[in-house]
Amino acid sequence: MKNKYIMYTLLLGLLAALSLVSCDKQEIETYHANRSLFFERWKQTSATARERIDTVGYSFSHYVGETELTHEFQIKLIGALLEEDTEYRVSVVDSLTTATGDQYSLPEKLMFHKGMASDVLPVTLKKAPSLKDKQVYLTLRLVANENFGLGYTGYSDVKIRFNDQEVIPLWWTQEVTDAYLGKYSFKKLETIIAANEGFSTFEGLSDTEKRKIALKTKAYILANNIKEENGDPMEVPMY
Repeated sequence: MKNKYIMYTLLLGLLAALSLVSCDKQEIETYHANRSLFFERWKQTSATARERIDTVGYSFSHYVGETELTHEFQIKLIGALLEEDTEYRVSVVDSLTTATGDQYSLPEKLMFHKGMASDVLPVTLKKAPSLKDKQVYLTLRLVANENFGLGYTGYSDVKIRFNDQEVIPLWWTQEVTDAYLGKYSFKKLETIIAANEGFSTFEGLSDTEKRKIALKTKAYILANNIKEENGDPMEVPMY
């Protein structure tokens, strides 16, 4: 009887120990599973509208004199805020990338900072002679590690296309043509940049800011008697 009691007690102790190990393991797994990351893909285009951005585009021709451009992808955290800076992983998707290693760079170590619900992944694009002839793509993918899982399905990849070709910027829409800057030409873009120090895009600017840029450009054109490459007047419709 005594031996049965001892065996029963030992069995209970063993089950309790296994339970504690299981709980500890579950707590660790839950801790990591409760934190995951995803790329923010939606951009606020107006007070009431949003647009999903799957690919961002750059042309070095729009950034006169620049040899490097940096784009910051926003990364969102799902779960409790971090108490210390924590490493996450990103990989280059070779099958969806045509850019070569000399055309871009990523930080050596990727850290999601403590106390933040969102952070940024900076990607540096590098101007290369080959970009004059072709457009290249760089696709990046979040990868789960011991610190973070993956967030929402379809939000783990981001893509950049870039070149150094004289193409019309995406922000030069029909509205910009009709109301602010007139018909696009590369020489007009160079003139806008010369007339407005630090200018790179209409994107995110208020109507007042856009109007100011257009008027400064118009005054610069008149003051310097600038014409289009074919000799036609360079026109800006803003008054």
